[in-house]
Amino acid sequence: MAAEHASGGKDSDGSSVELLDIRMPGDPRAIASVSDQVSEILSGLDVPEDKRLEIVLALQEALANAVVHGCNNNPSEQVHCELRRDVDGRILIIVTDPGPGFPPDATPDPMSPENLYGGSGRGIFLIHQLMDEVQFESGGNQLKMWKY
Repeated sequence: MAAEHASGGKDSDGSSVELLDIRMPGDPRAIASVSDQVSEILSGLDVPEDKRLEIVLALQEALANAVVHGCNNNPSEQVHCELRRDVDGRILIIVTDPGPGFPPDATPDPMSPENLYGGSGRGIFLIHQLMDEVQFESGGNQLKMWKY
C-alpha cells in the first residue's frame, strides 16, 4: 500500500512544526505503515514510550474509523494524516477522510450494558481515553487529537 507524504514545514504563524503530511489509500492494510512512520518520528523526538504507544494506538483507531466509515474500505479514496508538534512539545495529529462525517455526540456509549458485548463502537471512546484533547471538525470527518 503506497502512501504519499511530505514532511518538515512550519505553520505560517510559527506555532507548530509539521512532522508528517501523508495521504494513504482507504485500505486497512495501509494503517500499519502510517502508524509505524508516526512511531518512528515520535521516537526520534524522544517522546516517552508510554506516550508514544498511546498516541500510536489512538492513531490506529482514528485511521481505522476513517478507512471504514469515511472511505468505505475503498482503496481509491484517501485518508489524510498530519503529525505536528508545537513549541511546547505538544503532539497534534489530524486525520481527515472524504466521508460525509457524523455527529460525534450521537455515538453510542460502549460502556452502557446494551453495548458492552458489541463487536464494534469503541474506537472513539478509546481515542478519548488515550489522548489529552479530541475535537471533531468539518461535520465529523476531521479528527484533531492532542497529546501533551
